[in-house]
Amino acid sequence: MGKRLFIVAAGLLALLGGCRERQPRQSAPVAKVFDKYLTRAEVEGIVPDGASARDSALVAEHYVRNWVTKELLLRKAVQNLSEEERDIRKQVEDYSSSLLIHKYKEKLVSQKLSTSVSDAEVAAYYEEHKFNFVLRTAVARAALAIIPRSAPNLEEARRLFRSNEAKDMEALEEYCITNARKYDDFDEEWVELRDVLNLLPLTEEEWEKRFKGKSIVEVEDGENVYLLKIAETREANEVAPLEYAREDIRQILLNKRKMGFEERLEKEINEEGRRKNYVKIY
Repeated sequence: MGKRLFIVAAGLLALLGGCRERQPRQSAPVAKVFDKYLTRAEVEGIVPDGASARDSALVAEHYVRNWVTKELLLRKAVQNLSEEERDIRKQVEDYSSSLLIHKYKEKLVSQKLSTSVSDAEVAAYYEEHKFNFVLRTAVARAALAIIPRSAPNLEEARRLFRSNEAKDMEALEEYCITNARKYDDFDEEWVELRDVLNLLPLTEEEWEKRFKGKSIVEVEDGENVYLLKIAETREANEVAPLEYAREDIRQILLNKRKMGFEERLEKEINEEGRRKNYVKIY
C-alpha cells in the first residue's frame, strides 16, 4: 500500500502547479476508506509553499498514509467499543470546562495575587515547620580555588586563603581573577558538598579518612593546587539551614496563598449566584 500511496501522492503533487492555474475539480478523490474520501483539495492544503516536487510528494504521501491509518483505526474502534465507551462527548465537555475554569483562575491569580513573600514570612514558616526540611545530602558554605602549580606567588595565595580578614579575602579574589583556573566563594550560600568535592582530585574514601571535619583542605595533582575553605557544614538527615530551604518555603507559601485565593473565589461566586438567583437547588 505504501508504494501505491506514494505514486498517488507524487502524481497529485506533480500536477499541482498546472492544475491550480486550470482550476480543476477540487473534490477529486485521492484516497478512499470504506465510504469516506480524502480529496485533492485537503492534500493540497498541507503542502508548504515553495516545496520541491519531491518534497511535496513526500509530504503528501505521509498525509495520505496517516489519513488512511486513522480511518481504519476509527472503524475498528466503532466496531469494538460499546455505545457507552464510544460516547466521549461528556469527557470532552468535562475537559473543556475544566480547561476554561483553569485558565480563568490562572488569569485572576496573575492579576490579583501578589507573588512577593517577605523574609519575615519565610522565617516564621521555617521556625514552625523546620523539621519538615531535612537534608538528603550534606551541604556547606565554602570557598574553592583551583590554582596552577606554575602560578606566581603561590605561597602568598595559600596565606590569603587561610586568612579570615576582609582585606585578605579581597586580595585573594584579585589574585584568583588573574591566576586561578577557578575561584568560587559560596560563603554566603549553601551548596551541596558533593558538588564541591567533585571538583577535587579526591576519592570519597580519602575525603572521609583525611579531610572530613577540617576547615582548610589542600590537595594537589600534576597540574593544580586545590584549596578548599569550609565555613560551615550540615550533614545529611540534619535540619536544612533556613537559607538553603528559603526557595522551597517561598513556593509553599505562594501555593498556600493561591489555594486560599481560589477557595475565596469559589465561595464568593457561589454567594453571588444565590444572591442574583442564578442558582436554584431542588
